[in-house]
Amino acid sequence: MIYLILSILSSTLIFLTFKVSERFKFSLIKLIVINYITAVTLGFTLYPEPFSISATISEPWFPFAIMIGVLFIIFFFLIGKSTQIAGIAVTTIAGKMSVVFPILFSIIYFSEEIRFIKITGLIAAFLALFLCTYKPGENSLKSARLFLPVLIFTGTGIVDSMIKYNQHLHVKSDAALLFSSTVFAIALILGLMYSFVFERKYAEYANFPMLTGGIVLGASNFCSLYFLMQALEKSHLDSSIVFGINNLCIVGLSVILGYFIFSEKMNRVNLLGVILAILSIALLTRF
Repeated sequence: MIYLILSILSSTLIFLTFKVSERFKFSLIKLIVINYITAVTLGFTLYPEPFSISATISEPWFPFAIMIGVLFIIFFFLIGKSTQIAGIAVTTIAGKMSVVFPILFSIIYFSEEIRFIKITGLIAAFLALFLCTYKPGENSLKSARLFLPVLIFTGTGIVDSMIKYNQHLHVKSDAALLFSSTVFAIALILGLMYSFVFERKYAEYANFPMLTGGIVLGASNFCSLYFLMQALEKSHLDSSIVFGINNLCIVGLSVILGYFIFSEKMNRVNLLGVILAILSIALLTRF
């Protein structure tokens, strides 16, 4: 159970770090680059086997790792923006409810059984996302507060579906850490390329608060995945229960932190959306 608790705390710390970084006016892309340097370093350090570039490139999952790495850095950037604009609670809910997409993918691609409880959960998830982002008097269709969470909900869902596909067909359990580290490395290369071409204030990388934030973000990013993998392997609980507890606790903790630390206001419609989001996650993960 300790691994599951550590995964929940690490995942929540990602959103908390993004929110705090807004107050320091950090360059978001540079923060993310430092984050991926940290995550890649941790990943390849902990990988027990000798690392070979040629062997990694020849893996059947490598082309997918490139695609996922591209999407990783794009949507990690958007998660940072959304956390700053829409808030921790809304962004977390959007990300965690993306479980809708791998479930739909499994139903369509792997011909999994369609159950009434899953249909109910899917409908509840879409409705909850709208309710959580609703602000009276705001043109919701033009608001970044709605657009960014919806984009994260969709994009993270696509990434999760691609990961599920690879885990099912190409990635063996002993290669999961190598696969994750490779995805982080692809995202890092893209982040460095973008930073060096479009953001040339390289001295900012030596800024101590920026370095600290990036390292904390990278360690949280890596640990959230690593500890979740450990929880799935060593908790002796069904994966659906592990994912259910993980997602529900992250959403609940993020809502609490957003309210008490950052004074993120929610109207009654938003609160109804939070309740519906928690219900939808419980239904979809059969927790």
